[in-house]
Amino acid sequence: MKSFNAVTLAVLAALPATNALAQAQQTGDPARSKKVDETIVIQASPLNKTALESTQPVNIISGDELKQKQAHSLGETLALEPGINNTHFATVAGSPIIRGLGGARVKVTQNGLDTGDVSRGSPDHAVTTETSTAEQIEVMRGPATLLYGSGAIGGVVNVVDQRIPSAPVYGIEGGVNASYDSVNNGRSGSYDMTVGNGEWALYVDAHRRLSDNYDTPDFVNDEGDVLDEVENSFVDSKGGTVGASYQFDKGYFGISYQGLYQEYGIPGHEHHHHEEEGHDEGHEEEAHDEGHEHAEEAGPFADLEQQRWQIAGELRDPFAGFEAVEMRAAITDYQHSEIEGETVGTQFNNQQKEVRVIAKHAPLAGWTGAVGFQWDISDKTATGEEAFTPDTQRRSQGVFWVVEREVGDHHVDLGIRQERTDLSSTDVTLDTFNATSLSAGYMYHIDDASSFSINVSHSERAPSATEVFSNGEHFATRTYELGTLYELHDEGNGEYHLHQENADMELETSNNIDLGYHYETERFHLQANVFYNRVDDFIYERFTGISSTAIHTDEHHDEEHEGHEEHAGEEAHDHEEEGLMVVQFSQADVNLYGYELEADYRLTDAWSVHGFSDYTRAELRDGGDLPRIPAQRVGTEVRYQATHWDGAIGYTRYMTQDKIAANETETDGFGLLNVRASFYPNWLAQYGATVYLKGENLTNQLGRVHSSFLKDDAPMAGRNFKVGVSVTF
Repeated sequence: MKSFNAVTLAVLAALPATNALAQAQQTGDPARSKKVDETIVIQASPLNKTALESTQPVNIISGDELKQKQAHSLGETLALEPGINNTHFATVAGSPIIRGLGGARVKVTQNGLDTGDVSRGSPDHAVTTETSTAEQIEVMRGPATLLYGSGAIGGVVNVVDQRIPSAPVYGIEGGVNASYDSVNNGRSGSYDMTVGNGEWALYVDAHRRLSDNYDTPDFVNDEGDVLDEVENSFVDSKGGTVGASYQFDKGYFGISYQGLYQEYGIPGHEHHHHEEEGHDEGHEEEAHDEGHEHAEEAGPFADLEQQRWQIAGELRDPFAGFEAVEMRAAITDYQHSEIEGETVGTQFNNQQKEVRVIAKHAPLAGWTGAVGFQWDISDKTATGEEAFTPDTQRRSQGVFWVVEREVGDHHVDLGIRQERTDLSSTDVTLDTFNATSLSAGYMYHIDDASSFSINVSHSERAPSATEVFSNGEHFATRTYELGTLYELHDEGNGEYHLHQENADMELETSNNIDLGYHYETERFHLQANVFYNRVDDFIYERFTGISSTAIHTDEHHDEEHEGHEEHAGEEAHDHEEEGLMVVQFSQADVNLYGYELEADYRLTDAWSVHGFSDYTRAELRDGGDLPRIPAQRVGTEVRYQATHWDGAIGYTRYMTQDKIAANETETDGFGLLNVRASFYPNWLAQYGATVYLKGENLTNQLGRVHSSFLKDDAPMAGRNFKVGVSVTF
């Protein structure tokens, strides 16, 4: 964004003298921040709930807390929230893992609509939400299929911003943020601004983020090299949004446009490419064409571009029996190229359209609620050497109804959703999947300080295209992926024949129970949840222990899948000479259970202590464990609050993960020591200014992430010092 600096200066010059809301949000008091979060309305819910009113576990991250946790990837931003982990594809890409579930089971939305990227299909594909300009991030743990479909069987992460202002705006409001990270020479800046006259409102935002390879403690990668940084882990991201809305007596209507552009390295990949092929020179030339210089750009990199249109509107009191009708829609054009030298090795495209209509009805026999309809189509194409899935089409329609009722100290939620999904590729059309989901939640307010909740649900999920149709080399994860459509037959001589099986497969069916307890006083806050999830026909990537060099296909398969015609044993790449681990999407019955615990205790007006822990156990019912399940964590933090500053020192321990699947390796435990301090200068109080400092992994511990495909080649970042400033107005 060439106009970034000029626009930022213009925004700073236009700051008003005072803004009470900004000053209220700048407090670093953890207890007050917790209470503020619990009064924020969950935008992902149509029933105007707060976190305290939800029977389902919900986390809301907003205000200064969000600014300080904000990282390049959504997964890293949320990585220390209870029950949430990061896929950790180095620091260049990361998606949330909720209670051990990720990928196609966690729905990532922007203002309630799917992001429209391809991050659900592979951990090296970035999520296209931008958290630096977000107002809040909402995490709904556990099944949330009723509102968001079968892609939310593990939970929902909703990134909320004001790109389409839904309420009247008077004057100018917004924010400016800038930060620097020492571990990767990371420079980041963003702004967002809304201007309105009470009737019309205009929104604009932009961000720019640059970073080099990130440093780590000395480690030995899987090739025996001793390294102190993760090679090819640079990031270059920029983007902007413009939106507008019109407010009228009974509602509003608006539209927005977003452009997002990213280049980032693909770590763990470059070692296997021939340097003499000119990859270094070609990549450097392309980078210079864009005006960037990254000495580390020696390996393949991703070039991502997304154009996204959104519309939203609400009509209040539209007709008898309904209080409001809300509509949201998005059209997304996504393109993701993986470039090696001057050549596009693989290109992914996704054309996605989505419409959601929700009508809040008047009370029926004391029950308030909403009915809704969702329509979603996606056309994905992939070409090139890593096009491990054919072109696929997905068509989905769903209807749902959610209701709630409050009777004294008792609160009850009920819901039902019926969904139809059609999934096909260029060669195969699967039978239509009809999924039914049901939920029931109950909350009892024991007294003014405490409440107990129970949530039970039955959720069904149709498979994703990746899970069914995959067939090919995936160099980013160093695997050869096979979908459920294919089967390997042992020929008895160390070789395997690959052929297509019957396309029929079962819906993934989850039966979940979640118990929660909440306690809140002036001095003490406690939130505890335990869950048990029994899943039939769970789809997971099974490490087969077979090398791709042992796979043989027939001519028919070779003709059908262009780009996959090279046999794994042919020495076209170094990957093929060494062979890739074959992972097979398989179905099995599993049990997942665990807990999340979070507590704050105020020792004095200035001092408090915070603690959290989470754990997920994932077992195959026939024996064994699921792969890449995050390890148990325990963390504590001592906090201090003064008038114009606050600070904290904390330690988080990641336990050894020895509950591992077949052909998977253990991951050693490690601990991270972090400190932070935030300053609220009195002379900048009228600007709602916060200056913050952070020290992360101060003891420079080597941390490998068990859920990462690159745990041996891309550990967590080493010692980092971060400085940032945030201004709201």
